[in-house]
Amino acid sequence: MAHPPSIKDVAREAGVSPTLASFALNGREGVGEKTRQRILAVAAELGYRGNPYARALRTGSSNSFGLLIRNLGNPIFLDVIAGAQEAAIESETTVLVADSDYSFDRERQHIERFAANRVDGLAIAPVGPGESVELWHELRPGAPTVVLYATAQGLDNVIRVGPDARRAVRLAVEHLVEYGHRDIAFLTAPPELMADHDRLAELEVVCAELGITPRPVATLLNLTAVTERTTKLLSGPGAPTAVITNSDYTAHGVYLAARECGLVIGRDLSVVGHDDLPTAALLDPPLTTITMDGRALGRALVARLRQSDQTDHAESVGLVVRRSTGPAPS
Repeated sequence: MAHPPSIKDVAREAGVSPTLASFALNGREGVGEKTRQRILAVAAELGYRGNPYARALRTGSSNSFGLLIRNLGNPIFLDVIAGAQEAAIESETTVLVADSDYSFDRERQHIERFAANRVDGLAIAPVGPGESVELWHELRPGAPTVVLYATAQGLDNVIRVGPDARRAVRLAVEHLVEYGHRDIAFLTAPPELMADHDRLAELEVVCAELGITPRPVATLLNLTAVTERTTKLLSGPGAPTAVITNSDYTAHGVYLAARECGLVIGRDLSVVGHDDLPTAALLDPPLTTITMDGRALGRALVARLRQSDQTDHAESVGLVVRRSTGPAPS
């Protein structure tokens, strides 16, 4: 054929009406089994492929979901995407991925496009408290909404999926205090960009229990910003003896800053990461970090988008101790 085969071509070759061909190809009732098999065989022979946009317009469903990440530069999100794709393939659905790159404008633009393409649900690692979720609810009312790596305070009709952030913070702080550290910097996003308020809340709780003063340090969570902010922190007065990061990705920036300041990780400065990426064990010295299953998070969010599970999900975490942490220097 000079053009992609249409449903009319299938109907003509099968000797049926376009309506009957559509019913057969979309698995609807009202078609005899022999006729259905003949139509499917003709469609396969012609190489017919349904138009997903036309189907979405007709049914209001695209059999696809949106996954909007705030920072694809962080490799842990690649594991989340991989798990989501695995679950989507198993359920014969599609996951469409976009990156807001910590931009409120880009986040809203992606949501508008997802809604225009009639995706059946949205999973979002939002910028800030998640105000853009309200836009999604306006554009696709009733569609499943999963909030990823965020507390989403004040938002209704959302399901929360992410690591057990409170447990992760507690493990990191308690580990450092056992080594004698009392001045621990805690990297976090600036207030206007912060999505995971539960991390900061748990920091205050565990520090109060252990009798130390919490020291949150706000910074943009990219390598350049973390390196610059930590370099100033370590070279200034009252420099901390330990740093807890939000990810192994940003921990790389702390290593660079320590090198710039002439500090030896594990001796002069202890560092704890989060995610246990493959690179964590390859750093010099290997990075003490919070471990969790990113692929499991991806599978969990798809289950909630498909509404086979409608409960919040906190992925279990653990602590992997390596040589980036040691006794506090005297």
